[in-house]
Amino acid sequence: MAKPQIARVGVDDERWMAFRQAALARGISVSAYLGRLVEAELKRREGRALATITPEMPAPEQAIAALAEVRDAIDELEDLAGRLARSAIVHGASWSDVASRLRLSAERARRAYESRST
Repeated sequence: MAKPQIARVGVDDERWMAFRQAALARGISVSAYLGRLVEAELKRREGRALATITPEMPAPEQAIAALAEVRDAIDELEDLAGRLARSAIVHGASWSDVASRLRLSAERARRAYESRST
């Protein structure tokens, strides 16, 4: 087993209690729950542009890598929005319903999300 790490967590008491309750509801210790969150975050970052950024890199390279990460996140969110919009339509919503939540015209929402992008 790896050497345990100790860290302070900067959250208010109310949030810390809610987090402790979430760990208890899962039947695990707070430290195990935090460990899972750390592992999940590292896994999420694997292969991402941000994983390549180091403090020694020139600022323009850091900015370009961060920009690539943001673009990837936008693409992921756009894909998710499309799937949710199509699901809403399948379940009886109209393109006007979808569009109103997105502050778009119905036609623009339909054009953006009607067909699955690849």
